[in-house]
Amino acid sequence: MKIALLWLQRLFLLSSISFLIYILIRNKTDVIEVFSVASFPGIAFGIAFWIVATLLMPFIALIILQDKGNTVSYATLLSIHLNRIPSKFLPGGVWQTLARAYDMNNLSISKTDISLVVLYDSTYSIILAAIASTLGIYLLDSNTLYSQLALFLFIASLLTIPAAFAFRKRNFILSGKAYLRLTVICIFFWIATSTAFYNYMTAIGLVNASSNPLLVVVHYLFAYVVGFVSIFAPQGIGVFEVVIAELVDLNMPLTQVIVLVAGFRVLVMASDILSWLAYMLLRFAGQLGDSSSD
Repeated sequence: MKIALLWLQRLFLLSSISFLIYILIRNKTDVIEVFSVASFPGIAFGIAFWIVATLLMPFIALIILQDKGNTVSYATLLSIHLNRIPSKFLPGGVWQTLARAYDMNNLSISKTDISLVVLYDSTYSIILAAIASTLGIYLLDSNTLYSQLALFLFIASLLTIPAAFAFRKRNFILSGKAYLRLTVICIFFWIATSTAFYNYMTAIGLVNASSNPLLVVVHYLFAYVVGFVSIFAPQGIGVFEVVIAELVDLNMPLTQVIVLVAGFRVLVMASDILSWLAYMLLRFAGQLGDSSSD
């Protein structure tokens, strides 16, 4: 089953990239025109906000590990996270998580606590985003079909909360203070990533003054969640772009919207590379400690 899923992911990834390249070639004149008049300050702000989100991510592991009695520092977890950024670009979308788990294991953190980090790192923020985005679409989106679907998904998202308590072993449950801290960090994380996306969409002209900023954010969160739960699509590639293109109301062909939205992945990649390069420079200069393993 795992082998079949792996090959399905590889096939879908290859198909998605091929499709995006095909769309880009077919619409290269229009796409070049859009990016030729893009606001580079807006794109720069988008990169900056994604870097902020990157700096917030280690706090999730920090909160969980501290709640379980570990004394690891934020600086150590940040070093691990930044050092393993290149693993993010390997096909499959899980290698950075596995590499970080390996590094935490080298810090003598128990396998149970590492499992907790992996569990909450990959689910807690997604559940919050699902609740916020589905409720937002139900309240703000004028499309009846999407609103009804969002209401159903909103209720389903809420049910995951008591289900987690009912089906997980006791040692997988954190303290109330930890959940409060996780919620605050995840909210700030989504604010940063949503702002990065909004700046990108504004910079290339897909969002204008008449657009509802909150609805743009809701669409981003919803598309991210749908892409994340699509296990056949590594990192949601292809799925995220299509969902956004379906949700936004633009007077241009759907295929053009898809390839323009896909450009946001380039912004994210640039942010990740800049974060990693900054880390390597600081590490070389002796300002940051080693992440325990390379």
